[in-house]
Amino acid sequence: MAANSDVRNMALNTVGETVWGFKTGLVASVTVLTVLLRDHGASERLIGVVGGLETGAMLIPQLLGARLFASRRRRRVHMILWHVLVILPFLLAMGVLTLHAPRLAPAVYRWLMVAGHSGFCLAIGVANAAWIDFVAHLVSMRRRGTAMGLALAGSAFAGTGGSLAAGWAIGRFSGTRPFAAMYMGAWLLGTLAMTLWLPVDDRALRVDAGPDRLPFLQLLARFKASVSEGNFRAYLIGRILAALGFCILPFIALHYRSDAGGALPASVVVACGAALTFGTACGSLLLGRLGDRAGHRWGMLVGAGTQIGTLLVLLLVSGVNGCVVAYGAAGVCVACGQVSHYNMILETCPHEHHVAHISVGNLIVGVPMLLAPVAAGFIAGHIGLRAVFGACLVPNAAGLLWVVVKVKEPRTLPVIQARTG
Repeated sequence: MAANSDVRNMALNTVGETVWGFKTGLVASVTVLTVLLRDHGASERLIGVVGGLETGAMLIPQLLGARLFASRRRRRVHMILWHVLVILPFLLAMGVLTLHAPRLAPAVYRWLMVAGHSGFCLAIGVANAAWIDFVAHLVSMRRRGTAMGLALAGSAFAGTGGSLAAGWAIGRFSGTRPFAAMYMGAWLLGTLAMTLWLPVDDRALRVDAGPDRLPFLQLLARFKASVSEGNFRAYLIGRILAALGFCILPFIALHYRSDAGGALPASVVVACGAALTFGTACGSLLLGRLGDRAGHRWGMLVGAGTQIGTLLVLLLVSGVNGCVVAYGAAGVCVACGQVSHYNMILETCPHEHHVAHISVGNLIVGVPMLLAPVAAGFIAGHIGLRAVFGACLVPNAAGLLWVVVKVKEPRTLPVIQARTG
């Protein structure tokens, strides 16, 4: 029965993530939003601010979600309603705003779009830890990496199609109308995707032995228990170094649209962005399976090495070939963040309250992840993007060495073995 439930939930989760992935590729922030903002006068500093706000907003508000989505029995329904009624309407609003962009001053449009995107990311951030815990209970631990890899691969492959569709639309039609249509279409697709989680079997979550809503002092005690665990602290330092070394994702589009990157048209850069989701898809499948077999620490090592390779491509290879390879390698790094890192944070939990553990970890990581792209944007505005790419090699190399020396595979540690049995 458990195996049948795992297979059914894996299928539903994968289909839902696939539809969601096409939606994401259609309005990818690192390509579509960046091009939109740049075409309306955005500077490198503003692009950096957007990247920082996006990352920080998806991580820091999770403490609120630990309280808001405390009920395990109703979490599935609460998650779906939150996405449909709170998260997705931001995309509809951005579509309507873009439809009327020609009537607005460029500065007004830029800041309203930044506000809309920030609200979208904040709403996701509130639900992020609870969603991870919800999805993690849909399959057994021994299949979790494979299940997550399949779902994220489906999402990323569909995102590749979404990015190609976006590039075609931008090249085929002029003005902001295709962008508006993409945002409105993304809202419809996202709403459809959420209905696919209605039939999942969430009994494992509902019967979990952990408490629903902890008193505040007990919640703080769980936070302290998490950060007191030495390997979890080592993991967080490795993740922060990786984040500092890869704060450049929003700047890939700017680089390849500039003379230094080959002065590629917007439609070409957005279409090349399909390689990002393709790389994420392939990386998710491989890293998920690798993690189930050998542990997700190996995925961290793959991700750290690939980040160094991505930066070298940005520094050495221009034109369409460089753009495709850079986005493809960056996609593998994204897969590492989504598969390896999230499984590591789940498996380093030394107690029964996963949401508290995920929340405190992402709060600690979220602050530098918010500030790093902002700082990179200011530096790029003064001395150029190539200097930023070169500087990012340092924390990447340090992060790779740190994981090799300091981070241990959680499944081998007695504190984790005692909790999981």
